[in-house]
This record gives sequence, C-alpha cells and structure tokens, in this order.
Amino acid sequence: MVEMSLKSKKIRPLTKNEKFLLITLGFILILWGSFRFIIAPQRERIFSLKNEKMELDTKITDMNNTLEKGKKIKKENDILDVEREQILSRYFPILDQSQIIYLLNDLMKDDRVAFKDYNFDRPSIENLGDMEVKQMGISIPFSGSYDGIVDVIRSIGTSPRRILVDNISIDRKDDNEISGNMYLKIYGLEGLAETNPNIIQVATVDNLEEGSLFGSFEDYVEISNESSEDTDELYSPTYSLTGDENLKKVQLLTDFESINYTFIPSNEYIKGDVIPSTIRKSGKYSLRFEYNIIALGDENRAYIDLLGNNLVFKYPPETISLWVNSFGYSPGILGMRFRTQDGKNIDVSMSEGISWVGWSNINVSPPQDLNLYPLELTHIYYELPYNRDDYGVMLIDKLEAFYPHNEYENANNDLAYEFYIVKAGDTVSGIAQHFYGSNKYKNEIMENNGIASGEALPVGKVLVLVKHEGVSR
Repeated sequence: MVEMSLKSKKIRPLTKNEKFLLITLGFILILWGSFRFIIAPQRERIFSLKNEKMELDTKITDMNNTLEKGKKIKKENDILDVEREQILSRYFPILDQSQIIYLLNDLMKDDRVAFKDYNFDRPSIENLGDMEVKQMGISIPFSGSYDGIVDVIRSIGTSPRRILVDNISIDRKDDNEISGNMYLKIYGLEGLAETNPNIIQVATVDNLEEGSLFGSFEDYVEISNESSEDTDELYSPTYSLTGDENLKKVQLLTDFESINYTFIPSNEYIKGDVIPSTIRKSGKYSLRFEYNIIALGDENRAYIDLLGNNLVFKYPPETISLWVNSFGYSPGILGMRFRTQDGKNIDVSMSEGISWVGWSNINVSPPQDLNLYPLELTHIYYELPYNRDDYGVMLIDKLEAFYPHNEYENANNDLAYEFYIVKAGDTVSGIAQHFYGSNKYKNEIMENNGIASGEALPVGKVLVLVKHEGVSR
C-alpha cells in the first residue's frame, strides 16, 4: 500500500508547452534585466551627451561668431590704421628745415624759372578749428616764364607732404618773362600725433655767407649727416658706357611722357593710382606711382599696366634700366613682368626692398633664352609678402634697354624677309625674275642661301628672300 502511494507521487516530465512557457519567461526576464540595468542607463547617458553636445555646438558657434567679429574688427582697425597713417604721412611730422629744403629742391626744378632765395619764417602756432597746429611760412622770390611757374605750382601739388601755396604775386616784366613772390605754408604734426618722422638727413653748409639761398631762421639748429660722403655713390648710375670694349647701344623704351598707363591692383585690398609728375629725371614728366597695399591676399601687388606701349624685344637686351625716385624706405619688391610669344608670364625682380631716397638707377637682366623671344614688357609691379602692409609714392622715369653693339644692330634691323619653297623646275634666275622683276638679285639669293653657281635647286628647299622696297612683288 505504501509502495503504491510513492509511485503515485512520482514527478512527471514537462510538456512542450510548459517548456516553451518557461523559456519565454526566462527570455523576458533577461530582456527586462538588460533594459533595466543596461539599456535604460545607457539611454539616459546618450540623452545627456546629446544635450551636452548641443550646448557645446552652441558655444562653438558663439565662439566662431565672436572670432569672425574679432577678425572683422581687426581688419577694419588695420584699414583705419593704414588710412590714419596715410593721412599723417601727407604732413611733416616736425618742421625740419633740412627736410623741407630737400623736398623743395626736387619739386621746384625747372629751367624756365629762377628762384633767388628761400626766406623761412620762424615756426608759429595757428588755430585750425579746435586744434593748435605748428606752421612755417616760406617766401620765395622768382623770375621766369609763365608756363614755367605754372608747372612749378603743379609740381608742388604732387608733393608727398602737404605744401600750401598761400599767396602768389606776379609782375609782368616783358612778353616772355614774369617775376614775383610765392608764399608757401607748411604744417607740422608735432605734438598732435605719434608719427614716424622719417627725417631725411641732409648735410648743411657751415659758415653761411650773406645772401645764401638757405639762410636759416633765428635759433635754427643745423643737422649734420655723418654718412654724407656716401651720397655720390648712392645716386650714381650702376652702368658705364666708357671704353670701346664696353660700348653699348641704348634704346629708349619710354620716357613716360604720355598718359597711356593704368594702375591695376591684384586684389580688393590694394589701392593706388598712376599720374604724370613734373618731378622728372628726363623729358617733361615722370610717372607718379601711388600705392596703398594691405597684404591680405595670396598675391599682393600693385601693377603699372604698360600694355599698349608696344614694349616688345626681338632679341634679349643685356640689361633694362629704370630710374626710380623714392621718398622713403619700403620693404616690398619692385619688379617687371614679361610675356612670351606663347602668352606665358615671367616675373623678374628689380629690387628687393626700396633702400634709397631720391633718384636711383635700377638695372635688371631680362630672360636671355632666345626661344622666349619676341618678349613683351607688360607691367611694372610693387609687391609685398602676406601680412606686411605698406603705402607710399615713388616716381619712375626713363626706361631704357642696353644692347651689346652687334645685338642692338640685329634688334633694330629695318630689313624685312620672306620665305619661298622651291618647286619643280625653279631656277635662281627664274625666282629672281619672279620676285624682283630682274636677275640683278640672283647673286644675293645664292649668297643668302648657300647656293653654289650652277647648283640645281632641290625641290622643297626653303629660300630666304630679302624684301627690297619698291622692288619686291
């Protein structure tokens, strides 16, 4: 009886449905545990990171906007600084008589007008609006032609430092000559702004005699220049034409007398102009080259466009020279741009930095590869490296090419030629008769083409024929 009871309590195996339910329940428990302890915390973390990312993106955007505004403000400040310096540079930083005399000597060069003396007033204070400005008057008696004095006044108007023609009186002496007195006013910025004086030191004469052109105002202190002994070397030309062995032919390319020149900037941050100036090295005018370069582009150049002046070289000159008058020292590169016959541009540096004041002759050797010729000079340029700003004025004049004697003759040979391809049945006499209407040039054809007497002409040979004016067909 007991044995039967134990058998009746024996555990039965699970059915398929029960096993499925147990497995499903276990899977659900695993999923719930994963979601509760893994996925939910990760989800909250991801949500938190997204919020942090949005906040950081907002901060980055704000910072970028601030940086852009800062760059824009810096750029505007740089432009304002350049404009301020440009305005200040038009005035004398201090009323230094040596600097004024030096400038007037250049501005008032004219063979048609004689200036007897310069009479300097003592510097005084003048009220301009709410400002007290130092000024100095200069009285200059003159005599000469009317056209000459007009050109002198125009030249004064081109001065890199502001000079006011305050008054001028003119008396007519005869039909060809006038006399009178010119009164100039010069204003200085001393005490008004911090400027770089950029004083041009000029050696002055000791023990001035009575009647000197440069009599100083009372209490004027002379400034000496210890390096004045180098002055002649500084302004002397860098080439020589002395001696038969060094004889060169000179070709004047342009004297800048016309107005066929334009200013071209390489980008929007460069301003300037080119206009005629009566401060010249030769002729009646030079070319005044004004530039204001804010070097923010990949190329920062101010160009003088020479196209239209037909500055084409058939053969390589040994050197090309240009007279340049600088009013101050500059860090830029002065150069020339040439264009080959296939349209390729070649830039040649003339001077790396402007290191002189006054007129100086600059030489450059153009490309010497004959395969590049004919070569055209298309531009003169002034270039600054990135982030180096500069502004100023220079004068250019008398652009010349120098050839060794024989090359110059070739470059300027007026002879013209044409080519002829020999056809079947052609003879030298027949070709001479056809082209020149006479056998007179038969020997010339043979000599120019290396043809021996009685030699048959091979078909296809290319002959060089000289064009004779009034004779060639």
